[in-house]
Amino acid sequence: MSSRSVLFVNLRRIKREGFESLVAARRLGYRVVLLGRALPEFAQPLVDEFHQVDTYDTDLALKTAREIAAANDLAGVVNFTEIDVQLVAAIAAELGLPGMPPEAAVLARNKLAMKQALAGIDGVLPKFARVSDLDDLCAAVADIGFPCVVKPTGASGSKGIFELHGESDLEPAMAELQRIADPSFDAVFRQFGAEFIVEEYLTGDELSVEGFVADGTVHQLLLTDKVTTVPFHLEVSHRLPSVLPAAAQDQILACSEKIVRALGFDNCAFHLEAKWDGERMRFIEVAARPAGDYIASHLVKAATGIDFFANVIRVATGEPLQLVPDRDLQAGLRFVFAESAGTFDGLDGVTELFEEPGYDHVFTEVPIGAQVALPPANFGSQRVAAVCARAHDRAGLDALLDTAGEAIKVRIG
Repeated sequence: MSSRSVLFVNLRRIKREGFESLVAARRLGYRVVLLGRALPEFAQPLVDEFHQVDTYDTDLALKTAREIAAANDLAGVVNFTEIDVQLVAAIAAELGLPGMPPEAAVLARNKLAMKQALAGIDGVLPKFARVSDLDDLCAAVADIGFPCVVKPTGASGSKGIFELHGESDLEPAMAELQRIADPSFDAVFRQFGAEFIVEEYLTGDELSVEGFVADGTVHQLLLTDKVTTVPFHLEVSHRLPSVLPAAAQDQILACSEKIVRALGFDNCAFHLEAKWDGERMRFIEVAARPAGDYIASHLVKAATGIDFFANVIRVATGEPLQLVPDRDLQAGLRFVFAESAGTFDGLDGVTELFEEPGYDHVFTEVPIGAQVALPPANFGSQRVAAVCARAHDRAGLDALLDTAGEAIKVRIG
């Protein structure tokens, strides 16, 4: 192993994703120094140094990063989560490491600032407006019209997305948003607080673009087809590569490159979400980090052979990317949701399911005995498991994932 180190700022909440990110750094020969709020048990054998810091305290985190750099030969600093984009950009700038420009990191984290920065790209953005209270929301909706969507400007993981279809939806949505957008509900709201954006409701096929920007060059790997729940827009399924028509994909990729360049992204992974309405791409948002939901950690590699997380490390350390596929498969996942609140008692149907070839993993995301709540009370615990599969073509993948959705049952006490 090299004496050089990579500085990780926190790990992803999902253990399997956090594990794969650490293994990627070790596989490339780097020591791992972790700066974060906690050192999970699964990470302990893979982390060479741990420095416990409240990473929402930017000044303290920067001070600790300087101390780490003085004692280690740092090759790069990396994040895999949304909330650490700005801090990692600041550390990279402070230490002279490859990184996201700090001003671009703000645009990546704040959905309102992001939309404002893209106003010059015609035909892509929905109508939008900033709101902070019910009066603002009523005024904005009068201009934008129904249906529309309101959400926090700085949230992540589909927290706090509310569809508005009529006047009666406005007051309940704003009441829930003002309850949710508080650090006591989720620490992510320590960054932008109770600021919201209301947007025109977009129709069409939902998708995401997975890629990198490295030293000014945009690399777009593939498109992911997505399914989300109604009305809270929780992710249900991801399937990749996309089966949208080639002409549609070409237009989407060209527009996505314009967007990441307009935002000033560099030296980062990106995960761009949009819809295809049959004629054009409509932009939702873009994150300056790898996709979650096992897309970057498992699905891209299963479908193409490209190790996405290893390339995240390469971007952060200035190494050349390795993006040549060695296979052409379809890979995807389907989440398993609890249908009611209560105590998670386990899953039925998993053993029988895995007698069939094509299924790679079942990941549980909620421990046995944990309390499960449904949105809007909680936006994370309803999703209790994920099934990953791969097949030669989309029809085969669809059959596997649809069967999994029917076969696996959630026991709620």
